[in-house]
Amino acid sequence: MFKKSLLYLGFFSFLILSLSGCSRKKDKFLNRNFHAMGTYYNILYNGNIALEEGQEELHDSYQEDYWKILPIERMQVLPDQERLDDENRNEKFIRAEEKATKSIQKHSMYVGGKEYNPQMDEAFLLLGKSRYFDQRFIPAKDAFSFILNHYPKSSTINEVKIWNEKANMRLGYHQEAIENLENLINTKEMDDEVRVLALTSLAEVYIKVDNIPETIPAIDQAIDLTKDDALKGRLYYIKGQVYQELNQNDSAHLAFEKIIELNRKTPRTYRIHAFLEQKKTESYENLAYDETDLFFNELIEDRENRPFLDFIHYERAAYLNQLDSIDLAVESYNASLKERSEDPYLKAQAYKDLGDIYFNRASYLTAGKYYDSTLTNLTERTREKIRIQKKRENLDDVIKYEAIANKNDSILYLVDASENERLAYFEKHVDSLKEEAKSVFTSDKALKIGQGFKQRSSRAPVQGASVFYNENLKQRAYKQFTKTWGELKLADNWRMKPQKSDDAIAQGADSDVDPMEEEFKSPKYDPETYISQIPTEQKVIDSISDDRNFAYYQLGIIYKEKFKRYDLATDKLESVLNQNPEERLVLPSKFYLYKIYQDTGESSKELKWKNDILQNHPESNYAKIIRNPEAFASDANNPQNIYYQTYKKYESGDYASVVAECNAYSAQFTGTNIVPKFELLKAKAIGRVDGMKAYKKALNYVALTYPQSKEGKYAQDKYNQLDQKVAKAEFNDEAEADEFKLVFEITSDVNVNELKETTKNEIQEMGYGFDLTKDAYSNDLTFLVVHGLNSKLGGQGLAKKLVEKLEELNSTSYFIASSHNYRVIQIYKMKEEFKNK
Repeated sequence: MFKKSLLYLGFFSFLILSLSGCSRKKDKFLNRNFHAMGTYYNILYNGNIALEEGQEELHDSYQEDYWKILPIERMQVLPDQERLDDENRNEKFIRAEEKATKSIQKHSMYVGGKEYNPQMDEAFLLLGKSRYFDQRFIPAKDAFSFILNHYPKSSTINEVKIWNEKANMRLGYHQEAIENLENLINTKEMDDEVRVLALTSLAEVYIKVDNIPETIPAIDQAIDLTKDDALKGRLYYIKGQVYQELNQNDSAHLAFEKIIELNRKTPRTYRIHAFLEQKKTESYENLAYDETDLFFNELIEDRENRPFLDFIHYERAAYLNQLDSIDLAVESYNASLKERSEDPYLKAQAYKDLGDIYFNRASYLTAGKYYDSTLTNLTERTREKIRIQKKRENLDDVIKYEAIANKNDSILYLVDASENERLAYFEKHVDSLKEEAKSVFTSDKALKIGQGFKQRSSRAPVQGASVFYNENLKQRAYKQFTKTWGELKLADNWRMKPQKSDDAIAQGADSDVDPMEEEFKSPKYDPETYISQIPTEQKVIDSISDDRNFAYYQLGIIYKEKFKRYDLATDKLESVLNQNPEERLVLPSKFYLYKIYQDTGESSKELKWKNDILQNHPESNYAKIIRNPEAFASDANNPQNIYYQTYKKYESGDYASVVAECNAYSAQFTGTNIVPKFELLKAKAIGRVDGMKAYKKALNYVALTYPQSKEGKYAQDKYNQLDQKVAKAEFNDEAEADEFKLVFEITSDVNVNELKETTKNEIQEMGYGFDLTKDAYSNDLTFLVVHGLNSKLGGQGLAKKLVEKLEELNSTSYFIASSHNYRVIQIYKMKEEFKNK
């Protein structure tokens, strides 16, 4: 027994000594196998488990975008800045990397430039994969490259090469990845699983470079080889999308059919979307209504399809919309939105389609709200978003002018209505107000009842303890009690000596007077209140009519130019002509009707308006356009040419003429795109002559009157900037100033240009290099300004010399101001304040 114990003790001592001598620096059989087993069965195993869990989390959190070709690998690559944020990193991948690093540090046997632990290649592969999924692609390539350089005969070498090319793809080296993957697939023998990885990676790169046709062969081979039904379903779906992109609907239909045949072997999301896409490949207008309606109903009624109802309802709405079953389509769009989809683009499309429907119905206010929701859900700035944004901005003017037209139409209807018609109109309005008030009164009273019970209850309610802890039963019981006994105080002997509650007394509950009847005696509920407000003065009525006609005219132009809705445009413009319009609207309305009928090919109506213009307005610019459009384009009377000539006058400083001409041309070209240009030019001229306050007022007018034009937006931006960037109306102390201006005040009876040249020559003869400008101060006064003076004293000396030399300046007033103070003088027109300070 003793000998056997010594034998066991000796054996275990030998085993411990042997294991403790397993150095990582010596190439021995025991060392290699000990460290290989430690690597594989401990650290690497746990690292691979963490990697798999991380990949599952990545797949589960990935938001599929079925509006584009699906990526084969589900991974949302973040921007560099977000990628480095610890909050966005997956702990499982961090753990996998730590395990791989620990395995390498503890069990690597790199001796004499060679690795003797056969598990180290797998450790580096795990390291590379964990970095790849952590979206650190350059460090991942470092790990893969280490295997390629130091383990060329590794059993995982082909897999490593594939992962290296996947990293290249993520880094944007697409062509390199394609070439290397194609060479690998064509020249190497690989296990089916590894070949599937290579083929799917190649297909992924082709999708990224938009080489769509080349993806099909790679996907087909991967489908044939893979045993993973989930991957197979995804690949079939991508194949169907590729065929749709290539407009090969029959092939796409077959690909989607393959997913449907997989049934429950593949995720249901692919199957449902395959059903929906398959219907689209058949073209909605070619489908039998009963069969298609049954198809959608079956999908909706299947309880397992609840997570996909947002897409199902949307596709049904799109189908109904194409069939012009608009009311049913609206119901389905709203049903889709009620599902609270997590796909923002789906919501954006539903809102956009609803916006289009209401736009086509001329319900522009509603359409505008739907377009606002569309833009909220379109996060990326795409062409589609820009187009919808522009359409939404165009609606602002439509909504504005439609509101004016509708309001003024109603007023003018009442102006012309008989006494009985007016009374009936406002009685209907008052009845609706009373109904609204009653509903509010009822809800408020019910609320007070509930609050009364809560105040009387001193305990927290216990579920099921009493009917009075059920709000519905409590209110029902209270109503029954008050109906029988009235509103009583909570007191002893209440049946024999009932006392009215404070609320009942305050509200007059003991009176037979209905509180609502007292409310309805208010002027708000009297039709005569509104009838008395109908305008009777002809001047006011004419103003309302003119505003209505101008709104109609603007709507006609907007419908024609911006939306190509010729039916709505003609309706508005013809209404203008039938409603006794101002003279300025008559000819433009006729001309635009002529252009509309020319565009729509209605030759008889086109001829009618053409003859009308030529006969009744033969000398107008519109008549010239009709007679010879090409000649008018270069004519001096062309609006663009007129604007150019007016702008030249602005540059020359003839601001009074600019303001007068802008007023005339804005009236002449009413409703055209040139008007905002003239108005903005006028605002600038006004600012030059009348100063900051007048300039801001003129800018505000342009911004509010033409908010959707470039000029209107510029005016709004400029208006917002003025208070922040323009000097305040305060003069600085000039003692420390180092730049001054000598300013001569030239009245309107002097030829400023000639005086400027004479003065300039005289300054040059004196040997000075000062700049000389003429700056308008007002319509009657121009400043001749000498720039670049270093001191006020120097300015006074120069002024004295110029007055002595030039007779024209003898009787001219002048002053010297620092650059800052001169700027304040011009901006706020404060010359006299400066001279008197």
